[in-house]
Amino acid sequence: MSATMQRRRWPVDAGPPPALPPLDMQLLADLPSLELRARYMVEGFLSGQHRSPQKGSSVEFAEYRNYQLGDDLRRADWRLYGRTDRLHIKQYEEETQLRVFVVLDASASMDFRSPAATMTKVEYARLVLAGLGLIAQRQRDAFGLAVAGKELVDYLPARSSTAHWRRFIGKLTVVNPREGTDLGTSMESLAELIPPRSLVVIASDFYEDLPLLDSALRRLAYDHHEVIGLHVLDPQEIDFDMEDGGTFIDAESGTRLKLDPAAVRENYLRRFNTFCSELDQLFRSVGGDLSRLRTDKPPTSVLARYLAQRDNRL
Repeated sequence: MSATMQRRRWPVDAGPPPALPPLDMQLLADLPSLELRARYMVEGFLSGQHRSPQKGSSVEFAEYRNYQLGDDLRRADWRLYGRTDRLHIKQYEEETQLRVFVVLDASASMDFRSPAATMTKVEYARLVLAGLGLIAQRQRDAFGLAVAGKELVDYLPARSSTAHWRRFIGKLTVVNPREGTDLGTSMESLAELIPPRSLVVIASDFYEDLPLLDSALRRLAYDHHEVIGLHVLDPQEIDFDMEDGGTFIDAESGTRLKLDPAAVRENYLRRFNTFCSELDQLFRSVGGDLSRLRTDKPPTSVLARYLAQRDNRL
């Protein structure tokens, strides 16, 4: 028997739940609200995992863990011991709750979509963070939100209620990309607000001054926060496979540059890959983790990573 036993909604004798078809990115983009998109994505993910994050209807009891020397035996489940011949201790919600803050980059560069993608980078990032919020709410974890602009644009403290989920999804929905973002400054401000030992998930394209971002991430690590970066990129930024030349416009500075993509592709890819490597190293240096996400691919791997991170944390 595993160290953690969770209640499941799916009856044991009913066989595995019916698997949904692979996540349809076009259908996902066509759904009329962020909440519906998040629910479609999460239900598809959970069906594929053949598991539910729901811990049953108990308000207090959350799950079991293996007995460890020094545990209070008054919290042992003796009926379970009689069935399994192994001693397990009941854990309660306040002991298993994770506090997670998701951060959305609202810079103008996030408002980009190539023909290969079904949504802009900011729409994709909103979806991923909404999915994480929904998973957290179902786990009864506390989840909050920060929106990064030139400074911290918006902040929602972490809670775990259904009413809080509504406020959370409402704030995410109305985020509009702005001219520019100072992610480092926003993270420094966030560090002043959130309790220690939180999980901080940052969704951004990270087109930032990396030394300034490094300083902010080190501040979060100093306060014992765990940091996950979601590097959200359009496939055209990754592959740079455009055929036609033209005028390229910087979304944040307005700078215009005429380019022949075929002529500059090799140099672009070399510099882009160097940037990605430096960003990877930055997160590793502060004990964080970075996932690179393409906006033409389903983001469900992030949900799996969150659950894995939660298991490791608890």
